[in-house]
Amino acid sequence: MSSHRQQAHLDVPLEPAWELVATPTLYPAWWPRVIEVDGQEFEEGDEFVQVIRDPTGKTSSSFLIERRDEMREIRMSCRLTGAFAHWTLTAAQDGTFVELEMGMQPQRLRYRLFDAAIGRSYFRKWSDESLAALRDAASARAL
Repeated sequence: MSSHRQQAHLDVPLEPAWELVATPTLYPAWWPRVIEVDGQEFEEGDEFVQVIRDPTGKTSSSFLIERRDEMREIRMSCRLTGAFAHWTLTAAQDGTFVELEMGMQPQRLRYRLFDAAIGRSYFRKWSDESLAALRDAASARAL
């Protein structure tokens, strides 16, 4: 299993950043590699379909929202690949402190091989891109 954890302080208020992270239908507008999201409800226990661009092309899979609470935390995982993202946002010093953990708990051979070969670097790069994109999108929303 690979995992990458990263923290950042964004010079934007908590609410615009949380709205972007907590609303999967907004992901294609800011979250790198996310192309499309389809779902009606996005509460704890709900599933939605997400299409991402990955090294093998486009992958469409069902994501389960494992945890979501008003303390500004959401964890979701892909039923197909075992990939997960866990976001925690907190108001801090007139901005937002973000902790992001991304990784994979692969169940199938194909994804275990992917994870073993490039998992760590893949999720480190995606985390960097994700935090930068969230910073930009939340700044634009806060204006």
